[in-house]
Amino acid sequence: MYDRQVMDVEDALRAVDAAMEAASVEGAGPLAVAVVDDNGDLVAFARADGTPVFQRRHAVRKAYTTSRVGADLSEFAAERAQRGMSAAEFDGEFVGAADGGVVVRAAGQEAVVGAIGVQGFDREVDERLARIALAALQGGLA
Repeated sequence: MYDRQVMDVEDALRAVDAAMEAASVEGAGPLAVAVVDDNGDLVAFARADGTPVFQRRHAVRKAYTTSRVGADLSEFAAERAQRGMSAAEFDGEFVGAADGGVVVRAAGQEAVVGAIGVQGFDREVDERLARIALAALQGGLA
């Protein structure tokens, strides 16, 4: 029998809630948080009031890209730079961003369970919030 870890809606919502709460505490500006499964399909999403359309869409695209390449956006960007490639060479939905996208794996496993994308106005904040969401999510994955 084939057995694999999956991320359910409750897991994804826990990640979104953690990022949104941390953003509120930090006083971060408008931002969006997206969690996708291993196929890049949206599982959970939230945005702060006043978050522009671009940021909402970009959070989803960050999560999608991360899930599909199976690596954090920073790793994907470094690999592309080393090879002299753009994100558009992979898939029209991929993003070239190097921050705010983290891959989700079950504890002790290499298989991708999903990904988290955060898009706001500050790259460092995006990355930090994505990692906070990841920590909250991984606490519940077996």
